[in-house]
Amino acid sequence: MNTNASPLHRRVGSLVLVAVIVLSILGFFAGIRHSPSSDGLLLQTHTESSSPAGEKDLENRTEPTSGNQDSSVSTDVLDTASAVGPRPSPEYSQMRQMETGPTRRWDVSIEKVHTVYDYQRCITCHDPHTLRVGPNQQDKLMSLAERAERRAFNGAPPVIPHAVERLDDASCIACHDEGVRVGELIANRMSHRVLANCVQCHAPPTPNPFRDEDIAVASSFVGLPAPTQAARAFAGAPPVVPHSTWMREKCLSCHGGWNGWPGLEVTHRWRTQCL
Repeated sequence: MNTNASPLHRRVGSLVLVAVIVLSILGFFAGIRHSPSSDGLLLQTHTESSSPAGEKDLENRTEPTSGNQDSSVSTDVLDTASAVGPRPSPEYSQMRQMETGPTRRWDVSIEKVHTVYDYQRCITCHDPHTLRVGPNQQDKLMSLAERAERRAFNGAPPVIPHAVERLDDASCIACHDEGVRVGELIANRMSHRVLANCVQCHAPPTPNPFRDEDIAVASSFVGLPAPTQAARAFAGAPPVVPHSTWMREKCLSCHGGWNGWPGLEVTHRWRTQCL
């Protein structure tokens, strides 16, 4: 038995397929050429520019200010212009005083920006020339002296300066992973990666029954003096690191902003490759 389709059926199938392809191509180009959004925009722009009210409104919006007049454009004016139709592009001198876009009604406040570190804020790179970091020598010496009080010698791990209620790592990481401020106290960020068993190196405070006891052990060991400043290859060159970087991979632990040490801040906290 011959199961092949007849020539007539094959011809009809080919014609239907060709017709579908042709209609698809025509519909594609017709949709590109006759876009409802573009036609409506052109019609609205033409109507606004051709009407006397539109020309008057356009002149009022594009008229430059002179003298001591404020060149800022209020939010209400922008909303009204958006409702009337497309507004002309502002001049460069007006952009700094204008608030546009979907967030123009947002009350700008840097305290409302949720960040992990303060150097991630926009004003760190886009400097408004009002928050320049200027470490002073007095704060620096006070911070170095406070750091030395918590260490047996320079380079030793610091002791824990507060009561330890839990000995698990989670209680330490909760504050010292990224650093937090609690009132006037600052929990500095860890200077090294997260390690298990923090109290193995960082000794907790002496228990109450032994705080008044003098249990110092005689020793002739003397640690190296802590550096107070770093040398530079030439004037204007970046300073060399005056201390070891072992267990101090996170430089912002001391040299960061609010979660660092006063007097040891750097002016470029957004940079990531210190070495």
